[in-house]
Amino acid sequence: MRRAPWRSLALAPDLDGPDPTTQLAFTLCKYFPYGGLQRDCLRIARVCQARGHTIRVYTLEWQGVVPSGCEVDCVPVKGLNNHRRYGKFSAGVHQDLTRRPADRIVGFDKMPGLDVY
Repeated sequence: MRRAPWRSLALAPDLDGPDPTTQLAFTLCKYFPYGGLQRDCLRIARVCQARGHTIRVYTLEWQGVVPSGCEVDCVPVKGLNNHRRYGKFSAGVHQDLTRRPADRIVGFDKMPGLDVY
């Protein structure tokens, strides 16, 4: 049986590589404790943190308790509609990432410049 060619390629960065202190940036438009996407984000962040990576989360708003060891940055933006607000959020995240770079950017909402979506 012939294997598909894409299975032999590395599709995602190796987060268990030689440098265990990889800085990961997670982007999520809104965090509230009972959303499915939000629970997935938090679960993945905790697994990465348990493997020794440092976690920074960018969001428009955070409701609930901030998990220990995670840095949460609420990006203050205003806009008349969600489209404009999320565009400004994306620009604000990338502006902060130029000052404080991360090794990988993991997005849970579509935005330009993500390493993993």
